[in-house]
Amino acid sequence: MKGTEGMTTIEPPQAANGQVYGEGGLLAPWWHTALMVLLIIGLSVAGVRQLHRFGDQPLRLVANYCLTIAYEWILAALALWGIHMRKVPLRQLLGERRPGIRAWWTDIGVALGYWAVAVIALALLGEALVKISGSHIDPQKIGDVTQKLAPVTGLEMMLFLVLSISAGFCEELVFRGYLQQQFARMSHRIWAGVALSALVFGGAHGYEGIAGMLLITAYGAMFGVLALLRRGLRTGMIAHAWHDSISGLALVLLRHYGLHGAGK
Repeated sequence: MKGTEGMTTIEPPQAANGQVYGEGGLLAPWWHTALMVLLIIGLSVAGVRQLHRFGDQPLRLVANYCLTIAYEWILAALALWGIHMRKVPLRQLLGERRPGIRAWWTDIGVALGYWAVAVIALALLGEALVKISGSHIDPQKIGDVTQKLAPVTGLEMMLFLVLSISAGFCEELVFRGYLQQQFARMSHRIWAGVALSALVFGGAHGYEGIAGMLLITAYGAMFGVLALLRRGLRTGMIAHAWHDSISGLALVLLRHYGLHGAGK
């Protein structure tokens, strides 16, 4: 992403030959972005309705994981279709490329450090939500939903890891690569891009409830800042995939030791 004066305005993206990508310097047509946002929010609402319909019944996790993996890659493909219409190269979304094994280790180290700080920040935010809203917004209720989505069998765990890696790549590409840059160019404000993409990111997780969406919106904003600081998506992709993977493992351990232990 190009640097700007005071981090408040954005220059139009430049093609390899120095030409501006399309009218207004947008990464994709405005209608394409509107379609993407409507699709993301619409599927989020559909996911909430599906959870309510299932109630206390166990979910078909293998089918659920496979459908979600397909959705992640379809969403990424739609983003690539959008930039293709403006002849924007993929490297514009991915940002700065740092070759070499040392650069990879640096990205991994920064990703893990960011993840640790983000987890602490989200825990503090969760406590603040409880104090501000009383019992109306309770982050503890998020576990009721995520526990239903936790893998149990070996096949489910394998698919969950594939889903985590897919989410790390695809969601960072879509939300911090495509939407964040597109919103920033529409508004001519980098921080508007961070905020708006984070709001859509939170809205995409409607199944987590109000508390979950608020926390995930904040998490998305932190990923947006990370993308700006690192001038690319690779660090965020690593942190995102790591977070989702370790969350699945934690849920498996909680179910095995916590729930089983509680039943003894």
